Amino acid sequence: MIPEYTAYGVLIASAPFTACVALAINIIIHRMLVALRFYRWVWHPILFDTSLFVLVWAFITFHPLPIPQGLLP
Repeated sequence: MIPEYTAYGVLIASAPFTACVALAINIIIHRMLVALRFYRWVWHPILFDTSLFVLVWAFITFHPLPIPQGLLP
């Protein structure tokens, strides 16, 4: 069965939910790398950001979030 999350009685599929969480984490990592001036050494920053998003999303997908089904309002 495909896991779903509930928010105020509305079922949310796990793929869009985990993608939004991965995007938020990716934005935080991106801002940290910009502050560290890491992108001076990256040949193609957009490709790097896209691959970083895919890696973060895959990590979240294969290691599920510890949110029990009843804790989301």
